[in-house]
Amino acid sequence: MAAPQNAKNEDDSNAKDGLGKLQNDDSNKNYKGNRKPIQRTDPKDDDDTGGTKSSRNSQETTDIVPPDDEKTLGDYMANEDEWFKDDVTDIEKKTSKSQLIEALKVDEDYFKPTQMRLTIDLAHFLKTGESRPSISKTAAAASQRVTDIDYDIRDSKMVYKRDLKAFAARLDKLFEWKNIHSKEYMAPYFPLIQSSGTGKTKLMHEYKNLMTMDKADVHVELILCTDGNEAKIASAESIFSQILDIREIQSDQNGLTKLWNRLNRFADTEKKKVVLLFDESQHLTSNSDGWHFRSVRWWLRWPNKPGNVNVVCVFAGTTTRLANYYAEPKPSTTSRDANVVYLGGDKLYPPFYQLTTTGLVSRTDGYKFGTVGGTHKTPLQKRNEETITELDVAIQYGRPLFGRLYLKGQLKTSLGNILLRMRGADQELSLQKYYSLLATRLQMGQVSFDFASELVASGYAHLTHFSPDQTAVAGIAFLPDPVCAWLAMTQMIEGCNRFGIDDGIPTECSEPASVWSEKAIKIFSSALCRPAKGDVGEVAAAFYMLACGDELRFEQSTDLTQLSVPLEKWIARLQHADLNTTLNLGEAKASVNFIQVCQNYLRYSLKEMQDSGLLKHWYLGGRGSYMYFACAAYDIMVPVQYTVNGTLHYCPMLVSVKNKAEFWPYERKAAIKAMQKLFTDAGIQTGVCLLLLIGLDNTSEKKTRKKTKSGNSFGHGQIFTVTVVVPKEDRFGATNLALCSTCGGGQESEVMVSHAELALGADHSFDCLLRKKNEDDGLSQLLFEEIREGYANISIDEDDFGGATAPDESRGST
Repeated sequence: MAAPQNAKNEDDSNAKDGLGKLQNDDSNKNYKGNRKPIQRTDPKDDDDTGGTKSSRNSQETTDIVPPDDEKTLGDYMANEDEWFKDDVTDIEKKTSKSQLIEALKVDEDYFKPTQMRLTIDLAHFLKTGESRPSISKTAAAASQRVTDIDYDIRDSKMVYKRDLKAFAARLDKLFEWKNIHSKEYMAPYFPLIQSSGTGKTKLMHEYKNLMTMDKADVHVELILCTDGNEAKIASAESIFSQILDIREIQSDQNGLTKLWNRLNRFADTEKKKVVLLFDESQHLTSNSDGWHFRSVRWWLRWPNKPGNVNVVCVFAGTTTRLANYYAEPKPSTTSRDANVVYLGGDKLYPPFYQLTTTGLVSRTDGYKFGTVGGTHKTPLQKRNEETITELDVAIQYGRPLFGRLYLKGQLKTSLGNILLRMRGADQELSLQKYYSLLATRLQMGQVSFDFASELVASGYAHLTHFSPDQTAVAGIAFLPDPVCAWLAMTQMIEGCNRFGIDDGIPTECSEPASVWSEKAIKIFSSALCRPAKGDVGEVAAAFYMLACGDELRFEQSTDLTQLSVPLEKWIARLQHADLNTTLNLGEAKASVNFIQVCQNYLRYSLKEMQDSGLLKHWYLGGRGSYMYFACAAYDIMVPVQYTVNGTLHYCPMLVSVKNKAEFWPYERKAAIKAMQKLFTDAGIQTGVCLLLLIGLDNTSEKKTRKKTKSGNSFGHGQIFTVTVVVPKEDRFGATNLALCSTCGGGQESEVMVSHAELALGADHSFDCLLRKKNEDDGLSQLLFEEIREGYANISIDEDDFGGATAPDESRGST
């Protein structure tokens, strides 16, 4: 990459500081009436995000002409049915018209040239019924943001400053690069990566204010990177000091000169230290080779900056690509800058992803949410006074953005966009989208680096681990988030159609729990993800408990705003019994209230849970928890709320999950006693011990009812014990999920992994080497038998050994 000529003084007359338009670019002209052909990259080179993997030399062009001189392409597709294939359903037509088209339209006259490839792909779908990968993903990305980019940035006070202090400390270390670390690290920058709504923009804004108030010898520019979205630019001017429109900067030498001139102006200050904070930095990586991002990094490494200032950068966004661009080739010895020495080693600074704001609203504004059954009393909450629901109260325990939206009465209108980000606009979901929704409620397990990156960038997964030294490793989790969990729940209840065409969501898109368990089986058996412990038993148990609760919630209220269900009805549903349960609940009115199960690695003792008030917050937040690895006696903790003499109390329910073919009566008693002992040791007199057995052989609904037992009754001052055996053919498919293979390729892969054992034992008979887990395993059994018989039928002829002595038969088979 050649250094720009006259980079210090040369300026481009068409560029403006911050916000500018390309005055002479034909691609910005209205297409109305001129029937101008549009160039696009061949769709076979499109990547999953609508970007391009091919080089500039491997592009093809296609002439697409608007069909009518008097109409724009968008208007034509939005209003005329003749573009649709005959067998395209009305749902697909309405979805295409109301969501995809409107997401692309800039105004009544023209489309953005940068979005024309998607428009062409959409036109192809409407004419042929053949889908292209970029349609749904790019349309979802192009649709309306959940909020404006400056939402609540200036109005809210930062009272939690741990993240700010850690962020400032990381920036202070970057200033050492120039004199100390330039031979080790490539450039003085680090990415700020985390999912949407966690406070990245707020953090950078507060850092800029901090440097201003402290009158530090540091000049800070907060820069919005954009692709020309006018609405985003208009909302950004109140908090951003600069706006960098990448449409103004072409990927060539002239563009490089323009970009470096702009950067030089950003760093033009009398202060000796400069911090450039780039927000929405994914726009810098929008082309296949990250040209804009790399160009900024070259500038950072350039030693001849005006005033010899010490400049460091932060690139904020949701994509891990920002942390995954490695060293460019060194400048050519024949290029114009052959004598320029660029600083920098080979290592990259690790990204800053440690944003710890989930649940923050409950600590700062929790009192504003009121209590269930009350009414909203402050203007910050809903415009019209309404009764507070359990869902309303739960919102404070999740993502801070959603909590602030609720308090300002704006969350309800944003729910459709949030769900669209989670599931996309397609009628049929990909396995990746099924995973995103399932994991929101169940965790599921870890996935590949690329998939983890996609879930953070385009969903609501939380990045929990990333190292530039191990580029194929990234850890994610779905943190407590009642809004996302509730939205995912609406998709898992058959007949629950809370969202539709107006939200950009296909109508009647909810599916029964049995479909979701089938998809979960495919996810695990295809190795799209791996469960944390190598066993899906706990995930299957959590799925079963949630599905039973979902049925009751939907029966109680189709709007699903009441999250809690009566304890006795829920246990009866677990038992696969009638609602008229024989359980004796005594004097206490008890309920459970969880719509997601989250991972909790903190080693709370039962007494600490009880004494600290955590059980109440977990209950109100609508979540249960997987316990830490090697937790004694139980696997999942669910809080229970009960009432005695009009006073609310909370106690723990310990759930021990056993995913085994057999679990004998003495083992069941021992498992129950182990949980009871924990209550005794903690001095807790009220609680529930639930032993949940899943995956047992030879079970049926009738036998299950006989085997399912409960001890004593639930009541204040008593430990209630109950054993639930999930039927083998349960209607949710939870047992099939518990039995699914976690080896990529299903049981067939298990056979392939272990087939060497068949060579050793082919001459012997065994009781049961394979356990048929579902109907699909019949082919695996056939493969198993073919391999075993193949080895058993081998005959040895001495001639096969070229006259050598045949193996000693006395050794036999082992």
